[in-house]
Amino acid sequence: MQRTKLSATKKEQARSRALCDALGSLGYPGLQSLAEDEEDAVQHDPAVVLLAALSCDHVDERVVEALPWLVMSFENLDWEWIIREARRRSAQNRLGYIVCLALRVSAGAEGSLEQLARLSSVEERLFEYRLDKEDTLCRKVPDAERKWLRDARPAEARQWNLLTDLRAKDLSY
Repeated sequence: MQRTKLSATKKEQARSRALCDALGSLGYPGLQSLAEDEEDAVQHDPAVVLLAALSCDHVDERVVEALPWLVMSFENLDWEWIIREARRRSAQNRLGYIVCLALRVSAGAEGSLEQLARLSSVEERLFEYRLDKEDTLCRKVPDAERKWLRDARPAEARQWNLLTDLRAKDLSY
C-alpha cells in the first residue's frame, strides 16, 4: 500500500530535525551527515533521545528506523528509568516494539549472548506493562491506511498493539 503522508506541524518538524541531529551525533550511520561539527557537537543522552522520539506522535521515518540501532548500540542504558518514563508517557508499547525489533536484528546479526539476554529481559518486562489501546509507531496514519495496517502489520506489531509495517528485515544495519 502506498503511504499517505499527513503533514506534520512546524513543531513536529522541528522535533524531527532535532532528533535527526541527536541521532547523527550519537553515531547513527543514516543520519551522521546531519550531525553538527565534532567541535561543536552536543553530548546527547541516548536514553533521553529514545524517550523523546517515542513520546512524539509524528516524527521522520528515519528517526523511527534508528531507534532499534540506538537500543542495540548503547548497552549501558538505564532501563529502570527508561521503562518508568515510557510508562509515565504511555509509550511502553512503542518501546516494547523497538526492543523487539532490536532483538530480532541482534539475533540475525549474531549479536552477543549478553546483548540478546538483556534485550529479551527488557522485552519481557515491557510486555507485563503492555497497553490494550491501539497506537501507531510515532506517525500520523490516515484512516484508510489504519485499516490496511491492521491486516498487514507483522505479528510482533500486532502483539504490541501498534499499527506499523516496519519489520526487522527492513532495517539496514
